[in-house]
Amino acid sequence: MPIPPHRRGARTGWAVQTPRPEYWIGRDEAATLCDLFAARVARTPDALAYRFYSPRRHEWISLSWAQVAARVQRWQAVLAEAGVQPGDRVAIMLRNSPEWLCVDQAAMALGAVTVGLFCADTPASNAHLIEDSGARVLVAVKTRWVERILEVDTCEQLETALVFNGEVGEAGRIRGAEAALAKAAEDHRAGISVEADALASLVYTSGSTGRARGAMLTHANLLFNAQACADALPPVDEQHALSYVPLPHSYERVVNAYRAMITGGVITFCRHPRFLGLTLARAPITTLIGVPRVFERFYIELNRWLSRRRPFVRRLVAFTISVGESVFEREQGRSRRRARHLLWPFLRYFVARRCLRLFGADMQYAVCGAAALPYPVARTLVGLGVPVLQGYGLTEAGPVVSVNRLHDNAIDSVGIVLAGVETKVGPDNELLVRGAGVMRGYWQDEAATRRTISAGGWLHTGDKVSRLDKNRLYLTGRMKEVIVMTTGEKASPEPLEETLRLDELVDRAVVVGEARPVLAAIVSCPADTLVPVMRRLGLDPNTPASLSSARLENFFIARFNQLLAGYPAHAQVRRVAITTDRWSQGNDLVTATDKTRRRRVARCYARDIARLYGRRAPGEKADVSQNTNLG
Repeated sequence: MPIPPHRRGARTGWAVQTPRPEYWIGRDEAATLCDLFAARVARTPDALAYRFYSPRRHEWISLSWAQVAARVQRWQAVLAEAGVQPGDRVAIMLRNSPEWLCVDQAAMALGAVTVGLFCADTPASNAHLIEDSGARVLVAVKTRWVERILEVDTCEQLETALVFNGEVGEAGRIRGAEAALAKAAEDHRAGISVEADALASLVYTSGSTGRARGAMLTHANLLFNAQACADALPPVDEQHALSYVPLPHSYERVVNAYRAMITGGVITFCRHPRFLGLTLARAPITTLIGVPRVFERFYIELNRWLSRRRPFVRRLVAFTISVGESVFEREQGRSRRRARHLLWPFLRYFVARRCLRLFGADMQYAVCGAAALPYPVARTLVGLGVPVLQGYGLTEAGPVVSVNRLHDNAIDSVGIVLAGVETKVGPDNELLVRGAGVMRGYWQDEAATRRTISAGGWLHTGDKVSRLDKNRLYLTGRMKEVIVMTTGEKASPEPLEETLRLDELVDRAVVVGEARPVLAAIVSCPADTLVPVMRRLGLDPNTPASLSSARLENFFIARFNQLLAGYPAHAQVRRVAITTDRWSQGNDLVTATDKTRRRRVARCYARDIARLYGRRAPGEKADVSQNTNLG
């Protein structure tokens, strides 16, 4: 099936639609997510739906839509037996798998509300989500995970925890999931009639600060967004998507799982992030729905591979990317045909394909959301022949607001607003959004709901718009994340941090400098990459003081000067503190959406920040404040 040409829609509120393939589920065929699933099973019962790798059987397993429906039916019986009633909350703490989506569909068929928990999150955080949502049933991977949560909080309203691995008791709240499913094999429970405005899921979001709040998303919210994404993203031959972004994210569920139900696509599940590269290389993935970090890692690995090659190879790859980008601009109608474009078929087959072996040979396009993708990364991928469609959204909006189109793709923007979504620029250039995907509000938090959704149904995103050009969005960062230095200069830390993360030695970085004369960076580096560097510099890796040596700091400052060469002088990083600590969800320094919690990192490394600003560079004014906050 050829990719249909994109037809640009008009401004806010409506768009010209391309004809949908006959195997898609139309808007008039499903009013709820339950209807959508039932319609897909009825239309293509024997078609391939999901693929996953079984560590127990050491093989890939494929499930048809009919097999998935049978599994959903069994889960429906299990949850009903556990006492789940319409409106009850069911928490899911599983890794990405068909099981996650089966529990999701079964709970919604009973009129229940699903609450996704992150397997990598702390027990305290997950306990808060269970307690705040009032979940009656929890489905989890391991008994130990549940026990750790209950050690933090008794979660008295939690009546049943169904687990797949670990010891379970005949009495008590923790029970075996497999035994319950086997018992329910012949129990066929009918679902209830669910209304479109019924609550479907509580998706907890806290951004980079604050206590997690549950965004109330209805069936209508999620289904509208999935249908709009299906129209915006092109169908491809043998549509085969990879699921690795944790399913508790509404982004992963809407753009991957629910959209696949509409289009009849196949989803391959990556059981753990460490197997992402292997899965991409071995599975016939045609579309990758991802977050910036996976694309950044490819960019870093590509540059690392090139650093070990001869200068001729490096020049050839650079030339290939340049030609590929030029061809991309011509295909977008932004440049003319050039003589060197004739080389592109040869360069793409013999050079670009080799560079893209990590992504697999079948990749036709990728979608990047959740955070901004650094321009050098987007340019490299586009130059190698993989169109990257950047998008923008937030959980409260259902979640997608905009996405680039395959034949109308500006890689420096976050895309064109979805059909049916309205946008406008508010005070201080804040982006405001309105549409059928906007959440009902925050769970049991009317004050926060009133602050976030203003009169007329406008959602305050907290993101700043640089410009809104014919319904195409260009963002500059968060409203509150601007560093004001004592010189009066201002700097947005987010793009600086994105650029620093392109260094192969850097895992994560946080830029600070509020009420300071210059910017500084706290940098987390993997020990296995940092140790060889320290030895080359004559430093002892086993001595903690070596991390704060001027020699190591100057080494990083020199590297960062090259990366930040395109930024103004006041936005250069003049101080660097290095740590080998790993920032993760486990130590609460990273959010579930892979965003670094700047303020928490600043508090955690307050002594290092004070040390950096405790000395003065030649010609530098004295500090006027000991404040280490980020504003």
